[in-house]
Amino acid sequence: MINETVMNEIYEKIKVPYKYGTVLKSDDHYLDSPVVFRCENEWFMSCVCIDKKCSTGYTTHLFQSKDFIGWEYIGQILKTDNGWDDKQTGGYAQFINNDFNGDYEINRINGYYRFAYIGGNLRGYESDPLSMGYAKTKEITDINGYVKNEKPLLSPKDKDARYGETLTIYKADMFMDEKLTLGHPYVCAYNAKNSTNRESIFLAVSDDGENWKRYGEKAIISVFDCDDSIRINGDPQIVVIDDYYVMFYFIYDSKNRKAYNTFAVSADLVHWQKWDGKPLIESEYDYENVFAHKQWVIKENGIVYHYYCAVNDKNERFIALATSKEIKMQRSFSDEFHL
Repeated sequence: MINETVMNEIYEKIKVPYKYGTVLKSDDHYLDSPVVFRCENEWFMSCVCIDKKCSTGYTTHLFQSKDFIGWEYIGQILKTDNGWDDKQTGGYAQFINNDFNGDYEINRINGYYRFAYIGGNLRGYESDPLSMGYAKTKEITDINGYVKNEKPLLSPKDKDARYGETLTIYKADMFMDEKLTLGHPYVCAYNAKNSTNRESIFLAVSDDGENWKRYGEKAIISVFDCDDSIRINGDPQIVVIDDYYVMFYFIYDSKNRKAYNTFAVSADLVHWQKWDGKPLIESEYDYENVFAHKQWVIKENGIVYHYYCAVNDKNERFIALATSKEIKMQRSFSDEFHL
């Protein structure tokens, strides 16, 4: 159990009271699930997209920025298919330095940068079933240089799939754990669901960053321990603050029809104390009047940047930003792009 004092101290370090609206938007696509990282002293964002008619499926796109606000389009990555994932490839950069006060540099594993992705062969928005794919590249900006594994890394059809992950596996967050808290150097947190359509957060571990196995017999943040109206505990991002692991994630509450970003704290990666105070991000303004969720959080030059997916009733879904300190919103690149 993490005491109330520690929880409040961490909240003070990660709260983001200043909101700025959109930093990245497309007029013909929905944008989702940003991941921001540094590579060779340059800042990048990977982002998941789907056309507004949802006639295809998830694709993954790469952007670059000089100021964390304006994002320049580089191109689509993870374009090749393996049959099982020819309609869905929603990808996320992995093995980013997760020290909250660190540099957020993406690490090579066995000589390659790694992306995990939501993969499937059915069209539409997150059409079940979906599995976890895995890809590698020598260079982040080589949009045609990403090579995907021929088979899923983790599948809901696996014999060792646990209760709560036997229909679809969603977003993965893989990181290097120098403390070897679970006895393995590589850890992956991810959300998944079964036929109840309720999502929980699970763990997997690896000794080489290539081959993964599930850790534990159950979810670490289980939706089945929540009120029935809570349908999703999703999109985990784990960082290290002082001596604690802090997990950013979002909750979807069907009763109140809201999705918001919150956090939990752990000393051992298995037992988590959930924050029960004000959400880190929630719907407040017209541009985010449906959902404000699916975060990615970094800290640079003493400022916390909290990127998230904003959804409104004007059929818009885009990447928005909140910060811990007020900043000037002077975009160096266009905040809209066309695919």
